[in-house]
Amino acid sequence: MASKTGSTPATYSPSPATHKKKRIPIADWVCPDNRGFYQCRPAFLRTGAVTTAAGSAYAEFGNTKVIVSVFGPRESKKANMYSDTGRLNCDVDVFAVVLESGGSDLPVVISCASLALADAGILLYDLVASVSVSCLGKDLVIDSISEEESYNDGSLMITCMPSRNQVTQLIVDGEWSTPKIHDATELCLGACSKLGEVMRSCLKDVVTDLKE
Repeated sequence: MASKTGSTPATYSPSPATHKKKRIPIADWVCPDNRGFYQCRPAFLRTGAVTTAAGSAYAEFGNTKVIVSVFGPRESKKANMYSDTGRLNCDVDVFAVVLESGGSDLPVVISCASLALADAGILLYDLVASVSVSCLGKDLVIDSISEEESYNDGSLMITCMPSRNQVTQLIVDGEWSTPKIHDATELCLGACSKLGEVMRSCLKDVVTDLKE
């Protein structure tokens, strides 16, 4: 597997223009890492991190560090009924290890797993990007760190296929008003779109290196 090491972490924060007309008050909470409320942590992505796997990826979002390995596809061990049209069942094993937990671990694992599957050559409808938002009083904080998660009143995570504009998973925890749910959803979708671009760029860079 080829690997790609970037010198500068990419950013995938949602576009400020998305929330130009309506701003959420930000007086109650100050981010410990000095980020803006709508600013995601720098993201570093690399494929081919595990040479013994069919595909793998390493993701570093701030202090959150994750590595995912993919093994397969291989013939499924499940017994199948006879089919006169032909059928092939395969299994793919995906293993994720959180090397360091710095907040928003699950979205980072999901995004990293999608990159690892693509690195393994598994046919995908689209890359899957995942981003979460924490509600802290009147404020919404995207891509929360551990301290922000421990104080939040609620959290919302969206997983989507950015190129197809389809949400594949939505997890909501805590009490939310309808307007705040709407704002959090828009924040996540905007960030997922930008993160998807970063993920595709990572894969393109690997292909370019192989050609060279």
